[in-house]
Amino acid sequence: MLVRVFGLAAVVLGALLWTGRQPLLAPHIGCGFLVAILVFVLAVIALIKKAVIPGILGVVFVVLLPLVGFMQLPLTFHTLKAIQVAHIILALLTIGVAERLYSATHSAR
Repeated sequence: MLVRVFGLAAVVLGALLWTGRQPLLAPHIGCGFLVAILVFVLAVIALIKKAVIPGILGVVFVVLLPLVGFMQLPLTFHTLKAIQVAHIILALLTIGVAERLYSATHSAR
């Protein structure tokens, strides 16, 4: 599933960013947006197939993930640890929601 691949790439790039590798910001944001787009598509499919709760959760997480991510800018590593941890937790939860959306779209045939 593509969400896993791009989600893992975004998490790894984010971890490298956290260690101070600034040039990885653009690829991290790019992978994050790909994850958000894929989860949004899964959420829309779930809503079309009447899996309402997972679909709404997917849309909520797609909005929250980049919103919290951009709250970290400009990057100041010493003052934003709580928001960074919240972003990581949201990212992992979003990948989990994507898994739930995938199963909901396949079981709601």
